[in-house]
Amino acid sequence: MNKRKSVVAILLTAAFLNGCAGLETRYQADMDQIRIQHLDTIFNLLVEYQNKSGQLPLQGDVLSRDIEVFITHRKLPDWLITQAAQAPLDIYPNEALEAEFERVLGREIELPSDPQNVATYAPNVYVYHVNPGWACVAAHLYSPAPGTKNVQNQYYKYEKCVQSSI
Repeated sequence: MNKRKSVVAILLTAAFLNGCAGLETRYQADMDQIRIQHLDTIFNLLVEYQNKSGQLPLQGDVLSRDIEVFITHRKLPDWLITQAAQAPLDIYPNEALEAEFERVLGREIELPSDPQNVATYAPNVYVYHVNPGWACVAAHLYSPAPGTKNVQNQYYKYEKCVQSSI
């Protein structure tokens, strides 16, 4: 009898975990759609900025190293700050990018950030990267979508770039 209860318990646990995995997959699919919309919004701001100013946000600050901004309303994880500090980049705060958009576009800008408060599969931040020749904004997705790239079988990178007009 104990063996039968054990088998039933294992089957119920497996069914429960499979159901939870399905819920997580559906949740991430919903979040991915929001992430794509957010990234498109930020990209449209980049294009509007470039059309108005002739350059890309923060491009005038690029000296010897590219600039990267982690777009988020949450505190960045320590491991991400440590990793970024080791890269050949200048890291700017999210507020610097918002202020630059506001200065040139002449209106208040609040950049959207990842809707998921607890990271599970990838850093839950959007990334803005600029150098003298181009700028890109990227989001990390759970599932593949048109235009995404698989990153080390951990997440999918959705990225849009614009070339400098200078």
